[in-house]
Amino acid sequence: MKFLGIGIVTAAISLLLGYFLEDWNLAFLIAGILGIVGVLWALLFSGVLKGNSGMERMTSSERRKESARRNTRMRNAFLFALPNLLAALAALWIF
Repeated sequence: MKFLGIGIVTAAISLLLGYFLEDWNLAFLIAGILGIVGVLWALLFSGVLKGNSGMERMTSSERRKESARRNTRMRNAFLFALPNLLAALAALWIF
């Protein structure tokens, strides 16, 4: 939940910058870039961008721990990206 909180704070900062500078394009760009970077980071950790199919059989406990760690990182990156993408949509709607 820490990453969701960080995402909410960064999204709020981008929207506040857009409000105080009266430039919603800037808010859209900041929140959108942060959201896209978060989604790409989540895809990178999920193994989707890997050359293999990523569906290797996990037989040892070490592999399960690595898989759990990768899934945690992917979820955290997505939780960071979600509020920023919603803030980008809000800035686009306001603009």
